[in-house]
Amino acid sequence: MSEQIIIERDIPCELRDGTTLYANVYRPNQDGECPALLTRLPYNKNLPNFSHRYIDPIKIALAGYVVIIQDVRGRFSSEGEFHPFQQEFYDGYDSVEWAASLPYSNGHVGMFGLSYYGFTQLFAAMTNPPSLKAIFPAFTGHDIANGFSYRDGAVELGKLQTWLLDSVAPDYLKRKQSNTEYEKTEELLLNDLEQIFQWHSYTPYEAWPPAKKHPALYDLYVRYMNNNLMANEDQFSIENVNIPGLHLAGWYDCFLNQTIDNYAKVHPQNDNQKLIIGPWGHGVFSPFFGERYFGLKASDDQVNGQYDLTSLHIEWFNYWLKGISNDLVDHEAPIQLFVMGDNQWRSEYEWPLNRTNYKPLYVTNDGLDFQHPNETFSYSTYDYAPEDPVPTKGGPTLLMHNVNTGPLDQQNIESRDDVLVFTSETLTKPLEITGPVKAYIYASSDAVDTDFTVKLTDVLPDGRSINVTEGIVRATHQHPDFKANQITLFEIDLWATSQVFLQGHAIRIQIASSNFPVYDVNPNTGATLKDTTKTQIAKQTIYHDDKHPSHILLPIIPR
Repeated sequence: MSEQIIIERDIPCELRDGTTLYANVYRPNQDGECPALLTRLPYNKNLPNFSHRYIDPIKIALAGYVVIIQDVRGRFSSEGEFHPFQQEFYDGYDSVEWAASLPYSNGHVGMFGLSYYGFTQLFAAMTNPPSLKAIFPAFTGHDIANGFSYRDGAVELGKLQTWLLDSVAPDYLKRKQSNTEYEKTEELLLNDLEQIFQWHSYTPYEAWPPAKKHPALYDLYVRYMNNNLMANEDQFSIENVNIPGLHLAGWYDCFLNQTIDNYAKVHPQNDNQKLIIGPWGHGVFSPFFGERYFGLKASDDQVNGQYDLTSLHIEWFNYWLKGISNDLVDHEAPIQLFVMGDNQWRSEYEWPLNRTNYKPLYVTNDGLDFQHPNETFSYSTYDYAPEDPVPTKGGPTLLMHNVNTGPLDQQNIESRDDVLVFTSETLTKPLEITGPVKAYIYASSDAVDTDFTVKLTDVLPDGRSINVTEGIVRATHQHPDFKANQITLFEIDLWATSQVFLQGHAIRIQIASSNFPVYDVNPNTGATLKDTTKTQIAKQTIYHDDKHPSHILLPIIPR
């Protein structure tokens, strides 16, 4: 194998409608044909931080691959109009077949990439291009309507506004304006990005000035705010994907649930799937994350304790595109999980784990207890004021430059009057939970609509309370017939985790009604703050007695 590579810029790919997309190509300086690895992104193929992010295209090319990094339709060097996500089905099919037809390609194509570049893989795979042999989607999803800007009825406000203003707006507007016009636009965008954390609080959300001052961008923003996103997603299904896939996820990623779902829904059609979940946030692979240190094996240099991320890609594609046997595919278990607390990787063979003991941990007057409550009527109350929402503190966030994400101490949040805190007794031995976590909360409100949030935390001996996982539900989303002052059972999905609560620690849950700006604020009026500014304070009641046993259902793993 040659130790030199050829790098070519702006190689054209003509789509079925005549639109031309452009890609940068890294390939071995040698005679003969190689498999092609394609990634398709909207964030500029010429910027290393975005073009290949966490992998080294030179190392992959030296391993005998043609690496193709392509701007999607309507972005940067590529022609056409950008319609996020919906354009990536047929464009993905055409790009795969184009990659297979290149003179230095042997016709076998794999795809890789994180976040939007993961969606482009899965959407292409849904169309079944014959040359696509394997994929490596990371930190991503497949269902825009139910997983990009909404979570159980709440708008993922911070993620939506950050992504649109920071990642989409500059090139989107530049292409529609003269150079003179864009000079002014660029200054406006920069100033608004500097103040984005203040802008998150602006209501009504639909009149958000950073978007509304740009008419072309504003139309896109409103469609995402109202979840009116996809024109042709119903024509395709994740269940149509029938090729090997390695799915990479993070316990603190905003697409954790969808990445696990990708694995689960492709597996029945093709059991050559692998799932790796580390203690990571969205594209964050540092062993120092938030306020926790997970050890060097949590880094992108030690995935599963042995691979750097680039080598992991090479091993995966070597098997499926070159027929080279290796331990990753032949011998390693299909699922590799990082167990936080123990801070160790572990092999598993199914999800959820068959040995799971789902056990309710009940809310009581005294905290949390595995014993069913025996009080005849017991409850806790708080006032939820939308004008002063509970601030986001860590978790699966996607905010500007990845600030305020991951595992962070919650003590200042827990000191608020509008946050109920329930804590178990100190553990006398370690307790592991690995798998999906749900809370079942009996609650009432004197409002006609409201939200309830639940956060699970690990309480350390020094008093720090570190968030593990969380969820939210909008009352009328789950119960369209929700009525004020009526006790209602809410099922709140906290997604999944793998956490060992060590001896001397305690388990805690927070119950509140807001988590801002990760989620939009519910005004308690029956309307939303999308198009109104009116709010009212709600009296919230959480019940925890023998007839209303509020609890969190823990997936306990025997040790």
